[in-house]
Amino acid sequence: MGQLLGVQAMDLAIEKAKKTGVGMVAVRNSNHYGIAGYYTKRAAENGLIGICMTNTEAIMVPTFGRQAMLGTNPIAFSMPASPVPFTFDAATTVVPRGKLEVYAKRDGVIRDGWALDENGHPSTDATRVLNNIIGKTGGGILPLGGAGEETSGYKGYGFAMLCEICTAILSGGTTSNYIYKTPGKANICHFFMAVDYSVFGEKEDLEAALSKYMQELRDSNKAEGQDRIYTHGEKEFESKQNVVNCGVSVNAKTYAEMQMIAEFTKAISYLPAWRE
Repeated sequence: MGQLLGVQAMDLAIEKAKKTGVGMVAVRNSNHYGIAGYYTKRAAENGLIGICMTNTEAIMVPTFGRQAMLGTNPIAFSMPASPVPFTFDAATTVVPRGKLEVYAKRDGVIRDGWALDENGHPSTDATRVLNNIIGKTGGGILPLGGAGEETSGYKGYGFAMLCEICTAILSGGTTSNYIYKTPGKANICHFFMAVDYSVFGEKEDLEAALSKYMQELRDSNKAEGQDRIYTHGEKEFESKQNVVNCGVSVNAKTYAEMQMIAEFTKAISYLPAWRE
């Protein structure tokens, strides 16, 4: 399970960083590991900088291409600060696959500039794009920045390549275009890094400098009609507090799927073979 390997690998990187200043761990032959930022925050909670990446099943079409060759390939970074740590966690695609699944459950229409169909043409049909990704029939999600070069889509493509290098190439594992090609195996690769930034100076001074700059960003002049500027990780921190206090809001179709799975599990639990 990717989550178990992820915790083990980041904890190993943290242990190495505390001993030598920097710890790096690459993982191959893994599975989906959840949220990249979870692991970098784990490092931040230990007073370290955390960096984490993972490749995924190919869903990204490279600039000027029409075949998915790279994954969502998120990159995450965390560093302690006050009142909330800096945590950046983002896919290198315009949107992650999960966003398409959410829209498919709503009205099936995604925004223009997110994806291409099997012919390499822009598509706003969430179900069509998802089916193409699953069936490997062409098309997929665009890199961060969009199609072509005018809106800098090549930058998202490049960031995704950085992720492939750190995860698949360094681990001797599998690049995104070969993930799930082996029956019964995902072959996903991860990369974890922890840095003890006390090698650069007093930790308290460095954290204070980051906290000061983040507050200056929040206090800087707002665009017309806007009353707040967020720093990375701030919205998620507040959302977590709201969830703790008010519970989790679930999409109606997702809730129905959860009920169906629960009822199915309950039904088969009475079968003798299941109990054995």
